[in-house]
Amino acid sequence: MNNVTASLKDLLPSNQKAVIKFKITPGKKIDSICQCNLKTCMICSRKRSSSMLSLKSIKNSVVVDENSPGLKRTDNKNNFVIQSSLLSKQLSRQVSNHQIQNQFYNGKINQESKGSTNSTTWIMTNSHSRKISVDSPIKEVQQQTLNPMGIGRHSFKFLYVVGKGGFGKVWRVEMKANRQEYALKEMLKTKIISKRSVNSVMNEKFLLEHLKHPFIVNMHYAFQDRENLYLVLDLLRGGDLRYHLGRMKKFSEEQTKFFACCILLSLQYLHQHGIIHRDVKPENLVFDKDGFLRLTDLGVARLNKDSVANDTSGTPGYMAPEVMCRMEHSFPVDYYALGVIVYELLLGKRPYNGKNRQEIREQILAKQMQIKENTPGISNKAIDFVNKLLIRKPQQRLGFNGIDEIFSHSWLYNFPWGKLLNKEIRSLYVPGSIDGNYDFQSQISGDSEPQEDSSMVLRRKSVQGLFEGYKFQ
Repeated sequence: MNNVTASLKDLLPSNQKAVIKFKITPGKKIDSICQCNLKTCMICSRKRSSSMLSLKSIKNSVVVDENSPGLKRTDNKNNFVIQSSLLSKQLSRQVSNHQIQNQFYNGKINQESKGSTNSTTWIMTNSHSRKISVDSPIKEVQQQTLNPMGIGRHSFKFLYVVGKGGFGKVWRVEMKANRQEYALKEMLKTKIISKRSVNSVMNEKFLLEHLKHPFIVNMHYAFQDRENLYLVLDLLRGGDLRYHLGRMKKFSEEQTKFFACCILLSLQYLHQHGIIHRDVKPENLVFDKDGFLRLTDLGVARLNKDSVANDTSGTPGYMAPEVMCRMEHSFPVDYYALGVIVYELLLGKRPYNGKNRQEIREQILAKQMQIKENTPGISNKAIDFVNKLLIRKPQQRLGFNGIDEIFSHSWLYNFPWGKLLNKEIRSLYVPGSIDGNYDFQSQISGDSEPQEDSSMVLRRKSVQGLFEGYKFQ
């Protein structure tokens, strides 16, 4: 220790008047037998690092304490302490996370699934989303060692196409590792870019990776290659509500009530997490083989922000009047869409019809549609339920003061919500597995393949950068 101190003093200028103290706390015991002094030798490298701790600073005194959370640097002139840059960045990031969490979720932190030890904070802003994990890095290294290539297209056996989307195909696939079946959504990047829907597909992935509920279609994996984005979801083989509504024309009141309750459970979960779906329609409601409806497609879903007046995403036939008129809107837009669906299931037609958004908007502004009382085959309670959901002014609409208003309506009185959530009751309409039926397959158009001239576009780093972070494993 004396030799080290003497050598440090020799480095100081002769006219230095200030008294500078050096304190070195020795680290762990190191075997002193080795004297090779090679860079590859772990023992000698530790010796060098322990002896060189104080050689980097001449003007300022250094206090080194291996038990402290970070290095403290004291300036002789001003006598103040500056924390290390690493520690300050961590603290500022934690403060930022808490501020954003409180702003969007009122301080509520999403709970991970039972049995999970993953500690994760996620941030949603108007322009992007990001996930910050504080897991041990050892776990990540172990996962990379077990599966160095990661989840990709090679991990699945593609069986056949079960649907078509706006950007590509939906496959029924089997994971090779565990023989588990999923629905794989394959989306062409060129189509996404041409339709200006990059934010939509990225937003859907970022929302789904933090949601899990028995009445929504959950995501399991997400990955990409140069041409496509891939989203691996729950496999539901019962077909969507639009397909069955086309076959049945309309449903009984009890069947409709069951479907409405399934939709309400999914909306309750999304709204509790501050998310407005904004595109609730029969095409986005899919049956499992037991007849339970589950909500899918969060492409235009948004957090309940302060201002969404200029955002008019959705499907015109199910779009609330406040969205049509570019007004501020919130959760009641989903309740209006629920009213349109119940109306359509009971009567076999929508309350407002038109060839485009403008025609439907004019009809909504011209007349308030209602189901007339004493309509054959529909109880007055069901009629009241639908009419209150279809009210044009959101302040007067059922559910404006919270979704509990809808749950407590007389039409849903004494419904076994707990048994429905646990799927302990039987659906009144069980479609079974229809994805292999010829009638269902005939609705699927031909395969869409990327165009030859698009390969040059996808080689650009700027284009691929649009999809940065599209991964979930």
